[in-house]
Amino acid sequence: MKTYRFRFNNSRKTSAILIWFITTLLMITLTCIILLIPSEPYFPTWLLLIFLPLTLIAIYKLFRTASERQSTDSVTLNKDGFNSACFGSVLFSNISAINIPVRSISLLGGEKYDHYKQTEVDTPNLVISITTDDSKIFRWVLGEWGSFYNSKEDFSVFFDFLTALTDQLYQYYHANEPTNSYLKIIDENGFWERSGKLKLVKKN
Repeated sequence: MKTYRFRFNNSRKTSAILIWFITTLLMITLTCIILLIPSEPYFPTWLLLIFLPLTLIAIYKLFRTASERQSTDSVTLNKDGFNSACFGSVLFSNISAINIPVRSISLLGGEKYDHYKQTEVDTPNLVISITTDDSKIFRWVLGEWGSFYNSKEDFSVFFDFLTALTDQLYQYYHANEPTNSYLKIIDENGFWERSGKLKLVKKN
């Protein structure tokens, strides 16, 4: 058994973050209007005593809510499946689909980091998901070169987990083939879905 520990974006509280972002933007705008526009009848200076603390509270709430999207997962891989501290356990036989954005991962032929630096395009947030027979979805969101929620080292650990997982899953259904099948189970679009034929072969 091997354990992989990494931080990731859990994608929760999106609506709460949006609300606090809009609130913060509104409070900063109103505060700037009071400071910069001399319109005493409409925006008396004493309003600063209200808006300034509210602005600071909104900024604090925004960053605190955003930070709650970061989770730390500890995934232990064994010969039958894996156990995730965040999502629970699943057997290889119960995994029905895997989706990996391979075209956005430089390690798998995607754009290199220099491309994003030169074009000033934001580096992608990679959404990796595993679906089980009971429609449960294990979903991790990480940035390959680090992000607000994970470091570059976190992604490296997670990628090692993905490699080991897909290789073991491939061997689960193709036991007689060699083990050097690096991510072989995933197609060119980063997708794998268990077919009825594979399920039947494993039963037999």
